[in-house]
Order: sequence, then structure tokens, then C-alpha cells
Amino acid sequence: MCRQFGFFASLFARHAFRHVQIDPEHIARMRRLAEQGTLVYVMRYRSLVDYFLVNYLLLREGLPLPRFANDISSLWLRRFGDIVRGLWRRLRTVGRVAPDREARERDLAARLATSGQSVLLFIRSSRGAAGARGRGVRAALEARRGADYLREIVHGLWEKEQPVSLVPLAIFRGSGLRRKESRLANFVYSVHEAPSDVKKLVTYFVNARDLSVSVGAEIPLNAFMAEYRKEGDERIVRRLTRALQIFLYREERLVWGPTLRSKRQVREMVLDSDDVQGVVHAIAAERKIAVEKVAKEARGYFDEIAANFHGYYFAVLAFFFHRVWYRMFSGLEVRGLERVVETVKQHPIVLVPCHRSHFDYLILSYIFHENALSPPHIAAGINMAFWPLGPFFRGAGAYFIRRTFEGNPLYKEVFRKYLEYLIREGYTQEFFIEGGRSRTGKILTPKLGMLSAIVNVFVDGVRRDLYLVPVSIHYGRIVEEEAYKQELLGGQKEKESFGALLKARNVLRQKYGTVYVSFAEPISLDAALGERRARFQRAVADPTIEEEKRHFIQKLGFRILREVNDVAVAGATSVSSTVLLSAPEAAIRYGEFVTAARALTELLVHKGVALTASLQRNIANFYESLNFLQNGKLIEWMKDRDGDIIHAPAEKRLILDFYKNNTIHFFLIPSLVSQALRRGVPRSELCPAVWWWLELFRWEFALPEREAVVTEIDDTLAYFTARGVLDGSYVDMAHVLLVFADGILESFREAYWIAAKSLLDLEAEGLAQKAAIARMRKSFTRHQLLGQTRHPEGNSAVTFANALNRFAEMGCVTVVRRGRGGRERVIVPGAAVGDLVELERRLAESRRLEGVGRLTLPMPQPSSEQPPAALSL
Repeated sequence: MCRQFGFFASLFARHAFRHVQIDPEHIARMRRLAEQGTLVYVMRYRSLVDYFLVNYLLLREGLPLPRFANDISSLWLRRFGDIVRGLWRRLRTVGRVAPDREARERDLAARLATSGQSVLLFIRSSRGAAGARGRGVRAALEARRGADYLREIVHGLWEKEQPVSLVPLAIFRGSGLRRKESRLANFVYSVHEAPSDVKKLVTYFVNARDLSVSVGAEIPLNAFMAEYRKEGDERIVRRLTRALQIFLYREERLVWGPTLRSKRQVREMVLDSDDVQGVVHAIAAERKIAVEKVAKEARGYFDEIAANFHGYYFAVLAFFFHRVWYRMFSGLEVRGLERVVETVKQHPIVLVPCHRSHFDYLILSYIFHENALSPPHIAAGINMAFWPLGPFFRGAGAYFIRRTFEGNPLYKEVFRKYLEYLIREGYTQEFFIEGGRSRTGKILTPKLGMLSAIVNVFVDGVRRDLYLVPVSIHYGRIVEEEAYKQELLGGQKEKESFGALLKARNVLRQKYGTVYVSFAEPISLDAALGERRARFQRAVADPTIEEEKRHFIQKLGFRILREVNDVAVAGATSVSSTVLLSAPEAAIRYGEFVTAARALTELLVHKGVALTASLQRNIANFYESLNFLQNGKLIEWMKDRDGDIIHAPAEKRLILDFYKNNTIHFFLIPSLVSQALRRGVPRSELCPAVWWWLELFRWEFALPEREAVVTEIDDTLAYFTARGVLDGSYVDMAHVLLVFADGILESFREAYWIAAKSLLDLEAEGLAQKAAIARMRKSFTRHQLLGQTRHPEGNSAVTFANALNRFAEMGCVTVVRRGRGGRERVIVPGAAVGDLVELERRLAESRRLEGVGRLTLPMPQPSSEQPPAALSL
């Protein structure tokens, strides 16, 4: 390689290669390997341009330069005098054929490597398959000539101790989108698998700021040879070549993803499949119409559903997102992405994030784009296909599906085959298991339609394995908080439209804190299914097996939700909101607030919950968090002669409840244990009492497994004992931890009590669900005026709907369909309606105890205090 480039090569390198990125850890690793022995760099396809880039990078980083590269001449990269002398030597040898030139070059590569000099090997010729078609077996052998050089190096090291490390290198450019079309987008965003050097030259120049080099895990050649010595040198070379090819292929797949086909090509593949054609002909025969008419309907469904990935659409969205992001948010913290990277190298993945904001659609694609990963195809609701953003979303990878496929077998089959295509080709996908955005802040009960479709396609055998990746997205504040409040108060959801987008311009003037994205451990669908996969595949349409499959999918859905919750972070806004809404009164002294906030934060630390940077900064006095809430007009900060008072106005409590619910799952068991202890439940009856509440709230939370509940109850009791809450049989009823933990679920108890109380007056002819919820909301307001309900955030249409669903499961009420098309849900008395009396009584008695809510511990003003030692993070 050149130690100094010529004028034109230097000029091009300064413009095209100066921004090339490489992980500093990879550089440090290669330096260590170079100190220990010899580096043999390995690349997949022979290319003068790639050679040029690697030469520039190794010079820039001060790494050993290869003394040899197979089938490459660096003459045109050198200074003018060197080029002239080199051309003169070539002219003098025109017509002379050097005998055994290739054998001498292979011998040279081996001698250099065994003497401690670096070399660069290209495994395959750049001509690849195109050349092989013209020259048969000879060209196919030429395409893999790198293995011959590797064989000579193995021979040279057979009896020597010189340590040699094979280091795979892969070069990436653009946004990682790859398309089987000859368009300008190929230059700007991607290239074919083995493009010409001219095409690469243009691509690298255009994508100068997006070039990166990936360095694979080194293969210690001496150790590798020692392990497989008994197999002989030929088998060793084949193993090495395969290992290197697999790494380089996986690195390319990681960035580019599978090759993108045009929408027309995908449409033909989907609609021409036997399954779709069978449904088309069956419907044509049933309706007694022409097959062409039904086929046209199928084409319409496909066009309605399918994504149309284009680099320029994605680039436009990425540009605007980048501009908007830094105006609205303070930062983006990503955790656990390395787990996803390692999985994508081997298997396709499906991202399953929680859904709290419209920004969720863009954040994961943005993260993948910024980390040089192939962006996902996103399953979005058809409501997001509005003009003019719909086409841009579709171009950035969104595909749109209807909320229900009921009564439309053709649409269902077209969607199933399109999903099968995405999974078979190995595209990264993303869908929201909650269906819609959570208006309450806590994770919703899973909607299993999309998960069922994925499982059914996978069971059919389209892939060896598929990984589901639960993802938690945590916002300091969300853009939609006021809209959510109106919906929870019974207002109608505003339809997505361009007009609504224009009206939302004012959100650009506000700051919404830092966003945290946490990736959980990917779930292998093959491992989760186990032996059931073969059984599900064989016994199609068997009612028993179908029920088993339905149960498996349901358990898998709740497992995903639990793992989303497990990797969630706890932020200062969430903890502050939890304290304010769990306080015995509508306002709280500042000193009491800080003491309670610290107590709950210590509990989070004990449970191993990751804390955001803002929460860690706020542990001392929570000034920053309270100021953030006050500036956002969510709290009022008042003073009197006794000190500062923090008040959450009634009209803002629903918004604060959203942030409280972001972390409520961490406090679920401690809250129920606190409630039981403060009501004198004996230790022997604690587990049944806690489980009774968990069963009642099963529509509110992703419940833990029963064994995990017992373990967490024991852990909570041990923690309470260590904190002085318990001492043998004595319970400190006024302990700050017990009082505030008890209050965390109070709004749910009040809402369920009002729901049960309202249903006791349900007439035999029933009541429309919307009217029933409206009646409950009015009843809640009346009881609030009487002081019998104290948490306005409990007066939520979503919570009342969940209570109705749970009471229907218990048989207290029945939901029937009436009206045109059965669209109206009507609540009528159920077979177990008599159980409502006892349920209402128990709920009434469960509410916050009178006389023990007021704290009796001294509450100092902690503004100058340091964080407790246990929280010094």
C-alpha cells in the first residue's frame, strides 16, 4: 500500500474519505493485535476503490500497512513520477508472460505473513457471478482466488509459531437501503452487492459523510489451525473461508438489510401466489363475477397495505426529523442496542415497542439510521396514511393495515402473504402490540392480531428462527398530553390529518426533555415455541391445537409486555408525579415531597430499576424536576409562613397521572402489600389478598407470573423491615414509604368502586357502553364533591372501560352487540350480577383509611442536603 498518495489521489481522499467512521475500540483492538503478531486484513470483493479507502484509513490511524494485496495494483494512487516509472516498466515487459506469476505471488503473501508483514486478501473477484456466467467453472474458481492465498499462508505457518490474526473488514456507505433497480438512488443511498469501481467511486464521493468501516472479530490463525490440525490444511482453509464469508455477509446484511424489490415486483410475488389465487377464484365463483374483477380488488388491497421503501423518501423524513428533534428534545439515550445488532447478523427481528406518542414511529427508524442499521418496516394503522405524510411514511418503510379483517377473506389473505414475504426475505419489522397509543401512560393489554399473524406465518416454516425484541420508549414529557387528557375525560379522538398537523405547530416551541429507548433481550420465537411448532404445523384447523396456539400467543404477548416494563427507566417526572398523586391531600409541603420522593427512589434502586440522568441529578432536592413541572404549568408552587407548598391542580392531575403510570408497574406489588399491611391483613393471608387485587386489575397491568408474585412479596416485606416499616408484628402506619406506596393505586380503587356502584342500578334492558361510562363519570364527580373520592385522575373513561371488561369476565355484566352491524356495545346484567353487591362493599372498604393518611414523621427542608449514601450514583 502507498505511504504517500499522488496529487489527484490525495485530493479525492481528502474530500471522499476524511469523514470515514470506525469504532475507536476497533482501532485499539487492531493496535493490540499488531503488537502481538501479524495482521492479515480480509475483505469480501476485490476492489481498487475499497483498497484505496482502506489504505487511507490505515495511514490515518497509524496501523500496519499491507505489503501485498492479491490482484490489485496501486500504481494509479502513487505520485506522478512513480506512475511514469511504473508504466515504463510495464511497456518494457509487454508480450512477456511471467511463468507461474500467480504461484510466486501466493508464495510472496505467505512469506510476508510468516515474517511479520501485513497483507490484504480479497476473498472473491469483483467480476463475481456476472463473469462466471460467461466463462463457466474457470471463472467460478477465479471468483474465489483469495482462498488460494489463504492456503499458502496456512502452509507457511504449519510448523511455525509466528502469531497471525485474520481481521475481516467491511465498508458501508449511505443510509443502508439497497434496491434491485438501476436508479440514481443506487448512487446516493446504496449499491449492488458487487458494483463496479466506477460506481463505487461516485457512491463514496456522494456519501462522504456516511462512510463507515466495520471490523470483525479477529480469527487467531495459529489457534484455529491447532484446533483443526487433524482435518488437514484443505479443510482448515475451507473452514476459514466460510467463517470469513459469513462474517462479511452478516455485516453487510446488518447495514443494508435484504435486497429491496420494487413495489411492482413484490405485488407480483404476493398476488401470483397459489394461496391468493385460490381465494380470488373462490370469491369470484361465490359472487359469480369475473376473476379479473376480484384480482383488481386484490391489487387495490395490496397497494393500500404495502410499503414502498425509497431512499429519497427516507432521507427527506430523516432531514426534517433531525431538524425538529433538537428543537423539541434535550437528548436521546439508547440502551441495549448491541443485543439487537448481534441478533440481526444471524436472524430477522421484529421490534415490539410500547406506544405512547406518534414520535414512536420515527424514533426507532432514526436510531437504526444513525447507527448504520437497515431501518425497519413498520406496521401502522390505516389512519396514519393521511395525505401528504402517508406517501412519505410508506416510502420510509411503513405498511398500513386496517383495524379489523373481519368478513374480508381476500384482504386477510393478501395481508398474510405480504407479511410472509417480509419474514421470508428477512426484513426487520416493527409493530405496536398495544394496538394504539396509551392514553394513560401505562402499558395496555396486548392486542394479539399482529402477533398471531407473525406466529402463524412463522409456524408455516418460512424461516428457521425469528426474534421478537421488546422495546421501552420513555419520554420526559410527551407532545400529546393535552389531547390525551381530553380523550380520558370522554372527548373524541381527533382524526389524524394535515390540518391537525398544522395546528400542532406550537409544540415546536416547547422542550420535552430527554427520550430513553431501552431494548430488552431478544426473544427467539423458535425457542419459545419449542416442540409446539411441529405440532401447530401438523394439526391445522384442529380445535384443540388452535386453542393451545391461542393460549401460547396470549402468554407470549404478556411476556413481551412484562419485558418492555422490565427494561423501562424511571425518570424524575415520573417519580415526582407519583408522589404528588399519591399524597393523602391535594397539596403537600416541599419537605414532605422530597422525603417521599427519596423513599420511592430508594425503592426503585433496591429493585434494580435504571434511573434517568435527570432523576439522579434530582435526588438531593428535586428542584429541577419541580421547576420543569411548574414551567410546564402542571403544578403550582406556593409559600406561606411555614414553608413551600406544592399543589397539583385538579385539571392537571390526569396529565401527571400519565407520567406516574410510566413507572407504576415497578410499584405494583409494594403498593398492594402496603395497602394490605395498613388494613391489618395477617401475614398468612397476604399473598391471597395481593393476588385478589391483581386478578381484579388484570385489564390494567401486565401481571407477573404467580411464582414471581410470591417472591416479590417476600422481597418487599424484607425491604420494609430493613427500612423500619415493620418490626415483628408492629407496622408503622404513618411511615412515609407505607403511606405513599399505599396511595399509588388509590385512583384505581376509587374508579372500580364507582363502576361497581353504578352497575348496581343497571336496568334489565341494559345501557350502551358509552352511556354507562358517562354515568360512571358523573357519579365519580358527585362523590368527589362529597369527599368520598379524592383522586380526580381516577375519573377516566379508559379506566371505567377496563373495569367494565373485567366485570364482564367475572360474569357480573354481559356485553352484547346491537344496532347496525353490531357496532354498538350494550352492557346488560350478567349471570353473576349478584356478586356486585359484595364486590362494591369490598371496594368501598378498601379506600384510603381515615386518620392514618397524615404523616407524623418530622419533615425537614432538604434543599441543602446531599443524596443519601445508597443513592450516590
